[in-house]
Amino acid sequence: MSVAGFPRTARILSKPEFDLAFRAGLSAGSKLFRGLVVADAAPRLGITVPKRAVPLASSRNRIKRIVREAFRLRRIGLPAFGFVVVARGDIAQADAKAIRSDVEKLFDRLAALKPAPATGTIADLSRAATDAP
Repeated sequence: MSVAGFPRTARILSKPEFDLAFRAGLSAGSKLFRGLVVADAAPRLGITVPKRAVPLASSRNRIKRIVREAFRLRRIGLPAFGFVVVARGDIAQADAKAIRSDVEKLFDRLAALKPAPATGTIADLSRAATDAP
């Protein structure tokens, strides 16, 4: 597999993982997307394109392909966060170049956020030990 691959381990697929991001994730937005991040072991991506924003399935799939490709090429340089990208606004009328540049800016904004590690993890326990008086 190439260095810039997109294996199944780099995807957020289950409902509980999406729910965690929507419930406890830090958020940033752009013109075409809303992004959420949660602490994770490695950079992972979840994509949501609602039917309300993009009625045609072929258009939803096109948007997902563009976002996955942008993530795949940048995955090595991204911090160990779970990224959830939600399409919004006038994304159905946007061309591929506009979508790509917008999602690139969103990844930059999301990478700058500092989500807290999940409770009960080793990172959480070590942080609690250093915070004690």
